[in-house]
Amino acid sequence: MIRNVLDPWILARLVMGLAVSLLLLYAVRVAVRVLRHWRVGATSEGQLALERRAELVATIVQAALVISVGSLALTVLVADRLTGSIRGAMCAWGVLASTEWGFAAVGTSAVAAAACALWVVLHRLDLRLQQPRLTRAKFLALLVAAPVVWIDLVTTTRFALGLDLDVVASCCSTTLDSAVAAFGAADLGHVRTTVALLAAAAAVATIAAAAWARRSPGAASAWSAAVLSLVACGLSLPAILYYVAPHVYETPHHLCPFCLLHGDVGGIGWPLFASIFLGTVLGAGLGVVEASRRASGEPEQASALERSLARWVALAWLVALTVALYPVAHFAIVSDGASLFGAS
Repeated sequence: MIRNVLDPWILARLVMGLAVSLLLLYAVRVAVRVLRHWRVGATSEGQLALERRAELVATIVQAALVISVGSLALTVLVADRLTGSIRGAMCAWGVLASTEWGFAAVGTSAVAAAACALWVVLHRLDLRLQQPRLTRAKFLALLVAAPVVWIDLVTTTRFALGLDLDVVASCCSTTLDSAVAAFGAADLGHVRTTVALLAAAAAVATIAAAAWARRSPGAASAWSAAVLSLVACGLSLPAILYYVAPHVYETPHHLCPFCLLHGDVGGIGWPLFASIFLGTVLGAGLGVVEASRRASGEPEQASALERSLARWVALAWLVALTVALYPVAHFAIVSDGASLFGAS
């Protein structure tokens, strides 16, 4: 356990998570006071003092939550960097699979990062308003986001301290590759193509909906972009595993998503997964802004923020689509149009 903590990557991840958790612990105390005593439009001395404290805490929390988004990448990076310390682990998959808390840590980090990003969206809308009508709402949302961050700290700590650096781990080729080999043997190759086409169509539809939201912000366009972002995310993950990854490795039976982070394939996974995460979360952020439009009392400010978010959503999904299509197009060119998956 002490040996694990002394590893610089693990130590950095734990310190980052602990710092964010402590900041949120203080912020939650202020949030409780805000929910109990906040009165919009009041000019009492207590209200003004509470407004100043709420503004200061919100600024601190925003910085802490932005850091927590980086914790997701650091969680994956920790697992990737430990491959040299655990025998048999060729990528982050082997490290994560060597302990029961590995994949749980990545999952909770992703959920915590998404929750934090959505809170920041709500906070940015509140800052745009002449009257802080969403302050109570965003501090109520903080009471939801903070426990998620704390759960992530517990899960990540269990993962980090539970790692056995002397164990012989299984690499992705003994689990994922064997599974996809059986999948391919069942002559279901067309399923790969179908999923990939559906994911590409969902990404294009999301880009179109985001462009619509940027030009004409409102309930129809914002909710369309929000829902399509979630659909595109859900379809993109299996499409990457079963279609994009094999084209990156130029072998039909290798689909490990963590190997996409390695330099021998250009680290294509980093921009790919980052853009999908950004597009999905900011797409959902459009829904958050639209849901808060009436409560804000200033629909023009909600529209302005939706235009800004929609631009980033469209850009993120455009990057994701371009990065995903590149290895497919490259293989088609170098193979003179041959199918990677054979006749199926």
